[in-house]
Amino acid sequence: MFQLNPIRARLSSGRLFSTASRIYQKQAVSPKANKHLEFLSKYYSPQVLESIKIAESLIEPETILEIKKRGFRANSKVAPSDILSDYSNSDPKWTEPVVYPNQAGDKTPYPKIPQLHSPDRSDLNLRFKPAEKGKGGRKQSVLPSKFELASGLAKLTGLNRDYLTRLYVRPIIMKRVSLKTSKGNIPNFFVMTVVGDRNGTVGLGIGKSRDGIRVAAVKAHWNAIKNLTPIPRYEDRTILGDVDYKYHAVKLFIRSAPAGFGLRVNPNIFEVCQAAGIRDLRGKIYKSRNPVLVVKGFIEALTKQRSIEDLAAGRGKKIVDLRKVYYSN
Repeated sequence: MFQLNPIRARLSSGRLFSTASRIYQKQAVSPKANKHLEFLSKYYSPQVLESIKIAESLIEPETILEIKKRGFRANSKVAPSDILSDYSNSDPKWTEPVVYPNQAGDKTPYPKIPQLHSPDRSDLNLRFKPAEKGKGGRKQSVLPSKFELASGLAKLTGLNRDYLTRLYVRPIIMKRVSLKTSKGNIPNFFVMTVVGDRNGTVGLGIGKSRDGIRVAAVKAHWNAIKNLTPIPRYEDRTILGDVDYKYHAVKLFIRSAPAGFGLRVNPNIFEVCQAAGIRDLRGKIYKSRNPVLVVKGFIEALTKQRSIEDLAAGRGKKIVDLRKVYYSN
């Protein structure tokens, strides 16, 4: 079954041509009909041309006129009501299962969806190593698991493996970059990750890889844990004093805040504060707001804070007195 609309084709000159139903209405062979058939034979095969003749011989001229009045989306009486139907429901081969060679009898006839362990996206498949097969012939991920990574870092740093698995990990930057060379662009992946225990220890790591974004993330995680550094805090919630620090083109103006103030800072600094366990802080960033420079400058500023003993000695006060008038300065 098909839609009984007049069959039309557009020539390069813009002329429309179709078989005239009135010519074949009575199967009359006339010079005009022969000329028209000769014209259509240039564009249709003999089988298609014969089907056109048979189809249009069964249509009344009044029916074609009514369809033309309704527009190009009109349906004939014998056509299906759904214009978008592809007639697949009436095709018996549509329901036949797909049979694959070497297929077990107790399994579904349809193939399983492949589970890719290494690549994240199809356009980022650069140089992935072939996956190793484990027990039962199943493919294992090339990347180390969370416990394998923690075990390796525990041997390297001497820290407890359970402590490393509980660390707060947050990737701040994940992007694809290109190295411009005379032979073309070499794609690469860049990840910057901050790690902390939410209790005064924070580390920053950068990972680069051409094997995919996940490999770069693992490298960044590894480097961040190697760079774990204790951060001095006041009352375990904010910084010791006001910080005015310049790191390359970034100017940081960070101020301590009272309890319950919250974090009102740059989003990248917010992630570092979450990892370090700083809950109250306010600050502004001037000039460059490059996230790499902002995070590096902020962590460097935290590590270079003056201790509360030095602040008390510089002001000629005792530590207890300094704590009482800390926010008055």
